[in-house]
Amino acid sequence: MGKYKWLLVILTLAIVARWGTFFISVINHDESTYIVIADEMLRGEVYLRDVVDTKPIGIFWIYAALIKLTGGSIFALRAAAAAVVGLGGWGLFLAGRRATGSEQVGAAAGVTYVFICSLFTYYGVSPNTEIFFNLFTIAAVALAVAPRIRKGGGDPAWHWPVAGFLLGLAVIIKPFAAAEALAVGLFMVWFYGQRKAFGRMVGSGLLLVGFFSLPLLFVYGYYQRLGLLDQLAFYTLDVSAAYPVDLPWYLRLKYMGDYLLRFSPFVILGAGALVQWKKQKSSAGIRWWTYLLLQFLLVTVVVLLTGKRFGHYQVQLHPVLALLAACWWMPGFPSAFSVIRKWYHKLRSGSGLQTGPVTIPETASSFGGRGWWLVGAFALLLGVTHFGIYNNKEDYPKELAVYLEDHLGPNETFFFINGHQITYHLTGRTVPTPYVHSSLLFLDHHVRAFQVDEVAEADRIINNPKVVCLVGRRDDPEVGGILGQRLMDVFEPVDSVGERLVVYRRR
Repeated sequence: MGKYKWLLVILTLAIVARWGTFFISVINHDESTYIVIADEMLRGEVYLRDVVDTKPIGIFWIYAALIKLTGGSIFALRAAAAAVVGLGGWGLFLAGRRATGSEQVGAAAGVTYVFICSLFTYYGVSPNTEIFFNLFTIAAVALAVAPRIRKGGGDPAWHWPVAGFLLGLAVIIKPFAAAEALAVGLFMVWFYGQRKAFGRMVGSGLLLVGFFSLPLLFVYGYYQRLGLLDQLAFYTLDVSAAYPVDLPWYLRLKYMGDYLLRFSPFVILGAGALVQWKKQKSSAGIRWWTYLLLQFLLVTVVVLLTGKRFGHYQVQLHPVLALLAACWWMPGFPSAFSVIRKWYHKLRSGSGLQTGPVTIPETASSFGGRGWWLVGAFALLLGVTHFGIYNNKEDYPKELAVYLEDHLGPNETFFFINGHQITYHLTGRTVPTPYVHSSLLFLDHHVRAFQVDEVAEADRIINNPKVVCLVGRRDDPEVGGILGQRLMDVFEPVDSVGERLVVYRRR
């Protein structure tokens, strides 16, 4: 099957596996922040001046483009995110096929990535920065690393500047992508070093680094033109430096252990593939899994640096895990089914029980049509399961949007205390504070990192005549903070939406 047919197959699997998540307003509040800040930017607001967050500007440019392309409906934006996952899977198909020469390894890598990204809410189901910058890092590896694993893969000079540019794009979405950039750079040094092609190493390195710098320089020039370099330095350097948490080493190990256990079937497949390659003593195999383990190690280091134990940080590990697990389907490797059968026979013979013949494929390459029916059925089951889970959740932002449309004038807006910022997008209302993600105003470590003047922010909201009401959760402890108490001096509860939301009007 041609590579573009595989693109269609993997994209279809991604949509089928994730369609059940397209309907609810909020899966994760980070996604809501991307959408709402992109809305503000499309209205002419400037990121880091009029609206701020912890992320670089790249993700907000992406969502601004997606809103323009899709019209901004949540359904369409989720479908676009699923397509990004599918494109990432296709990039892994290309990488796996180029590195191993096996189409089935590439297909297994792409399908595995789609499933890994579509299993758990905070590990890929909720659209976050990782699934977007993974697309660029995957493309860079497929272009610059994978063809150079096998002899005869070629060494076109243009691969390095394009790979560098892709990695630079990834970094302006999230700086953590520097881990993959370093892995690709180290591979380049090794590749030319073992060939003693030092001139080519220097030239390729300059191309890689130079084009990697272009997206970063564009962002710098953008803020220089706006006279906002001080703000760029503060939010990029000072806030990031204040963001890490001092987490004990054993909790960091527990955090990584949770990832490995959560995706243990794929971890076991990857480990088994390494054992098989070691037995075969394949030089190409050794080069490939050495590179993948290097990237896994570097990504693990950057993920652990902040001390934050967010599941979505580890989505950055998904491409490497998918590529490692897919190597089990190398031609000539025993299939998972044959290994299970072997263990099963050993257990049965040890217990003295007789077993009849079992017809199971002996090699990975023989896992054909029946396997793809199982893959499709599992994708459909995932989609239906997600729909069942999310369709039964209370969609408070949607209910609130209906209420506000009936109670706000054309130019009026509201302020949501600590959460559900997607309501601004659903109602088309402007945000009365630069801090769109409400945790920046209500969580102490964010307030300190961003140096938020809580009284000034409360007065900004109070003095805005367009803000006619507040909305908050019933019995929300955050209302008791400095900002919340200042607002409560001016606003009083007058109504409710559902069982959890309270509406406040000016006294």
